[in-house]
Amino acid sequence: GDNAVPRLAENPVMPSEPYKPKNSFIPQCFFFTARALHLSVVSGSSYHMGILRQVNNTAWQLRQRNENAQSDPNFNHILSMQYANEVSLLAPEMIADTLRFLNLTARFLVRIDDSQLALMPEHFVDDICDLTTFISRVEPKTMQGLDLGNIFKMVVKLLSPKYAHTVRNYNLRAKLGDVLYEVYLPPNVDGSSSVPRSVSCDPLTGGQPYLLSDASAQETLAPSLLLLYGEVEHTGYYEKMSHRAHIAALLKYLWESTEHRNAFRRITQNKESFIKFANGIMNETNSLIASVMEKLPEIRRVQVQMANPQQWAALPEEQRETITSRHEENERDVERALPLCNKTLQMLGYLNTDDDIRNLFLLEEMCSRLVNMLLHVLTKLVGSKGLELKVDNPENYNFRPKEMLRDLCAIFASFSSAHEFQVECAKSGYYNTDLMTKSVKTCRKLNLLTGESMELFESLAEKVKTA
Repeated sequence: GDNAVPRLAENPVMPSEPYKPKNSFIPQCFFFTARALHLSVVSGSSYHMGILRQVNNTAWQLRQRNENAQSDPNFNHILSMQYANEVSLLAPEMIADTLRFLNLTARFLVRIDDSQLALMPEHFVDDICDLTTFISRVEPKTMQGLDLGNIFKMVVKLLSPKYAHTVRNYNLRAKLGDVLYEVYLPPNVDGSSSVPRSVSCDPLTGGQPYLLSDASAQETLAPSLLLLYGEVEHTGYYEKMSHRAHIAALLKYLWESTEHRNAFRRITQNKESFIKFANGIMNETNSLIASVMEKLPEIRRVQVQMANPQQWAALPEEQRETITSRHEENERDVERALPLCNKTLQMLGYLNTDDDIRNLFLLEEMCSRLVNMLLHVLTKLVGSKGLELKVDNPENYNFRPKEMLRDLCAIFASFSSAHEFQVECAKSGYYNTDLMTKSVKTCRKLNLLTGESMELFESLAEKVKTA
């Protein structure tokens, strides 16, 4: 019946007249194909990702037991399932035809009337997101030469504030942001994508990236991503960190382009919305830093313990297993949290290079929270317990303390001339002169800031004294 599948919008207004096209064959073929893909290729891709996770998990467990994966029958069985699945699911012709149909579906969703858009099956958009991200991760080379411009336009349209009330499924909206990151953020921008550059660029604009050249993106994408940053809070604790790291990378790319600068400036005109976004950033940073700074010393203690073979071997086997399990859990948590933590600090830094945005952070309801958050992070990085953070192979956890300190001190420098900021520093319980002196010395020693930025940061302590 009409309600057999969920609609894109919640409680859409149903048409008074049934749909009766002159030629019903083509629409029937289109909708049957979309439904067939949903029940076959889309579910197959989800099944395949499950197999890949099982392969990786089984291999990891065997390594932990110092066993050979190649001689393990269970591992080889799972691996054979993976290879068998890939024969049909990842056939190049199948992938190309699927992506062409998805691009056609996106074109249909871009052009359809808004009242009809709300009635479309939700899985149309869900399937486009799932399959494009799946292929971009598993078999990106097969995307070479394919035109996926309509998918980009559909994503920009559905993320825009105008359609925020049409697509109310937060998980689906988060997937739209992931598509932008996985498929349309040019390769090497964030160091992760293997998608051919031709996919992310518009041939009609001389090969410029869609993110920069598309007129609708220039108008709406920056505010859309700021809105999405808050919405993904509802997707789950670990999921939101991945989504927000992607959004932060996209925002940084847009910020660095002149094409989007006007859109960022317009954001400041909606004071209430921006303050909500800014508070979210500061809450996120505080939470992430607290979690990371709690777990890094624990990781270091276990690393030191394991580095002494005699001491480690002297522990009962059950205790070693408990310590190892907790250690691996801490490592996973830190690996998840730090990419977002790094990008959030960077976002605070580049946003506040704009005078209008910086003035919003200096508002009475914002400034004290900003100061306390910055000083809290600074205390963790250069305070008396900083040595506890010196874990082995920090890059494995995305822990880059020098870069974090550089970004943090650059934020202090950008606000150092503001009297409101100086007053709040003086009032903060986190502030002390020794902390600032040590931070300045560390910055100079490591050459983290140069020129005017270094001078502004160095002058802050004296300005706080007289505030």
